[in-house]
Amino acid sequence: MGQNASQRSGAGRLADLLAPTGEEELLNVEYPRPRLRVPLIPAVVAGLVLIAGVLLWNQREPQPVPLVAPHPSETAGDFVVSVVGEVDNPGLVTLTPGARVADALEHARPREGANLTDLNHAQRLEDGQQIHVRPAGEPVAQSDDGTIHVNSATVEQLMTLQGVGEVTAQAIVDYRESIGGFSDIAQLEEVSGIGPAKFAQISKQVSL
Repeated sequence: MGQNASQRSGAGRLADLLAPTGEEELLNVEYPRPRLRVPLIPAVVAGLVLIAGVLLWNQREPQPVPLVAPHPSETAGDFVVSVVGEVDNPGLVTLTPGARVADALEHARPREGANLTDLNHAQRLEDGQQIHVRPAGEPVAQSDDGTIHVNSATVEQLMTLQGVGEVTAQAIVDYRESIGGFSDIAQLEEVSGIGPAKFAQISKQVSL
């Protein structure tokens, strides 16, 4: 009897230990595993590519800027004159500093029979001047010493004078006609647009 009671008492204790206490659910907690979202991978790759591109760009050596050579006709100091009349190549001629009437005629190529004695081939030219090559037989407006006859020269011929443009040449012709011709070179100072400085420049290039 005593042994059976003891066995029952031991079995009761074991049953008590194995009985659920209500805390088992708290012990079986399943924690979520960290997962790498698939959409983040392309973004990471794109960022790495961008960083690599920036580094390569910063490491490039600067390329030298090519220099553009000026066109021959745009070289500093060059100037342009006009050649018209009895020439094969009339029009604008680009010349270098110090060029003379002979240089312009070489480009324009006067025709056979052109009146070349009416021009001072040794005269230095300036930008904007016009050389009028006339046919033979027209009145000569240039003297043997190379000066221009102000009483017979045309507007074009007067424009071959250094410092005389179209406006000034026309003013000389208009004033000459209004007074019936110059009797003294000093009368050029009375022409509109010709002051002391310009008169000093052209007075040595003209004659009556």
